[in-house]
Amino acid sequence: MELILNRPLQRFVCQLHSNELPLCHLFAHVDRTPTVPRSLTGEIRKSFSGCEKLSVVTSMPIECKLCEVTNKKDLSTDQLYLSLPKYLS
Repeated sequence: MELILNRPLQRFVCQLHSNELPLCHLFAHVDRTPTVPRSLTGEIRKSFSGCEKLSVVTSMPIECKLCEVTNKKDLSTDQLYLSLPKYLS
């Protein structure tokens, strides 16, 4: 397949996409709604009330080395989003 496309196949799955379906069902279960919600309602929304008043906690950055890519056209959209901060700084 890589020879036909003349580019490497992506063996990368965006964590947001892989977590999306289970999280949607979890939200529906917690909110006790029969369908997957498009926005937060019910119990989840109630638990967020006042969260903007909570204090900010310190955190430690996690170092991660991404492989160097010579041609950005070889990257998927998700990979471009991951590498975007590197190009902005």
